[in-house]
Amino acid sequence: MKKLFKLFLLGCFTAFYSNANSQNAFFINAGHGYAEPYTAGDPGIQMREKRNLHHWTDLNRKAVWYLYQTAGKYDMSFVLKCEKTKDYAFGMKVSACYDSLDFEPQDFSFVCNAVPLQNDDRQISPCLSVTINKTGYYRYELTAKSDMNGFRLDQLCFKGVGKASTVKGFDTHATDYLSSPSVHLSFSTTAPTSKRYNWLYGEILVPEGCDPLYTYYMSLGFFRGYMGIQTNSETERRVLFSAWDAADRDKYPNAPKEMLVSLVDKAEYVQANDFGNEGTGGQSYVGKGKADTWKTGKPVKFLMNCRHDGGIVYKGDSIKHSVISAWYDAGEGWRYIASWRCPVMPKGKDMFDGFYSFIENYGYRNGQIFRKAYYYNTFGRDEKSGAWQHFNKVRFSNTDGKEGQRIDYEQGVAPEAPDKFYMSSAGYKTTVKTGTEVPLIENFPYLRNLDLKPFESRVNKALKAEKKRKLK
Repeated sequence: MKKLFKLFLLGCFTAFYSNANSQNAFFINAGHGYAEPYTAGDPGIQMREKRNLHHWTDLNRKAVWYLYQTAGKYDMSFVLKCEKTKDYAFGMKVSACYDSLDFEPQDFSFVCNAVPLQNDDRQISPCLSVTINKTGYYRYELTAKSDMNGFRLDQLCFKGVGKASTVKGFDTHATDYLSSPSVHLSFSTTAPTSKRYNWLYGEILVPEGCDPLYTYYMSLGFFRGYMGIQTNSETERRVLFSAWDAADRDKYPNAPKEMLVSLVDKAEYVQANDFGNEGTGGQSYVGKGKADTWKTGKPVKFLMNCRHDGGIVYKGDSIKHSVISAWYDAGEGWRYIASWRCPVMPKGKDMFDGFYSFIENYGYRNGQIFRKAYYYNTFGRDEKSGAWQHFNKVRFSNTDGKEGQRIDYEQGVAPEAPDKFYMSSAGYKTTVKTGTEVPLIENFPYLRNLDLKPFESRVNKALKAEKKRKLK
């Protein structure tokens, strides 16, 4: 009798799959979602992005999918593979990701009567029916209401019912990426400028509650490097300063040392190392093992200096050297990070140029959690006149952004702070873009009164330390 029952289920599953492989059926890999609440360690649910959901050991955790759906009625089923005959009870909450979808949250309860099948055969188990009134992003939150031992969920299947509500037909899919979009801005000025800057200054502020793990808020970027702040773990936040090689060692592992950056000097509390996978170069950072290197709700100031420092002749080419140095102030006064020696190849840029900032999620499995920062008071100091020039105009760019993909980012002039640019990412909301220009600051007392001599003295000290090492 049990064998006949299994054959009956398999026949139903095969028939369903044959019918489901029509234009009205859509499959989402069960692992392509999030375990919530998010934790950096064991999530209590194993969700493999391109595959399945299994090993659900912590019933306080929920499996959450954010899905793009066109308007219409859908029957949702689980495609599963289980080790034993068992009833698994669930709750599913379906809600809209933003108010304009005009969708009241709905709660469903259902039971999957699981039966083990042979080989790679999988069982289909009907779950719920839902009507989507407007096309957009919807959140599906699954709660386990019974022990999940032996349970494996391979896919979610959505099958359009009846006639589609729009000419585009039915569609349900997850976005390609679980990470949040990266958002960028490029600085310029509306004032006349020589574009020859030997000092850069900028400020950034991360509002409280907008600082999920694995976010990099890059504040000052230029053609050869960048600096900013990171949320690295529950017990560590870094201030980072990096400089790129003139040749990518990942692509050219035998690149001559004349094309690579080298550490001139660093503060005793700074870690320094090489980096790769995004170009190669040198990286220095403050904050190892410290959770309060910078704080939300408080501005972090950044200062960088570019100094010409001779050069060499390599195979007939004149290679200049620039020494790039960086400091930060997170509320306790200016602190030196490091100085890097950067080769300037023939016809290459030898001053600060190409100013930009970004927000990046480098942890990706928490790409649904909102992150935001303000970028403001960004200046470059003219090499000849010594005047500080305000960068009050920006251009924006982003990754993704296509319909049905990750469009959940904001960029522009902050409505609540019209003297500041802001960017945000994640949350599965709709795109928001505002202005690209703030009022030009022609007199900034803080920088006008900032004595640069102590900073210049620290670079001199760094160069002496470098020379001393070379003489040993």
